[in-house]
Amino acid sequence: MHKKTFRLDQVLNYRKEMEKVHKLEFAEAKEELENASSRLKSEEDAVERLDSEFIGRQQEGITGLELQMYASFFRKKSTDIKMQRMNVGLLNHEASRKHETLVDASKKKRMLESLEKKSSLVRQREIAEKEKALMEEIAIRGKGLKL
Repeated sequence: MHKKTFRLDQVLNYRKEMEKVHKLEFAEAKEELENASSRLKSEEDAVERLDSEFIGRQQEGITGLELQMYASFFRKKSTDIKMQRMNVGLLNHEASRKHETLVDASKKKRMLESLEKKSSLVRQREIAEKEKALMEEIAIRGKGLKL
């Protein structure tokens, strides 16, 4: 007796591979987001330290040139932080989109796995019924020979 296989095996294998690909893409997007968030946090911490330094220098007395340097640096850092926040927002959106894609791929794979399981159960029942019928036939023939 030849073993029947699940008719949609190739589709199931494809969906499993697509799920793996989407997992990797999501992991990469998540890592990029974490790195960008880290950079943003370090930029904000640097500005806080600089602000504390600036306040200390003001209390000691500061020249006009130093004041101008601090102001220029604060403007640049402020622009950098705004750009980094936008980047984090975009990466967060991208990671969310990739997560949605991964969830969708997982659902499709699970649906086929469920179909495969149901198909397997049907085949097992059919085999059990055929074996039962064969055993009954053997039993009937055995009784017929004894008469």
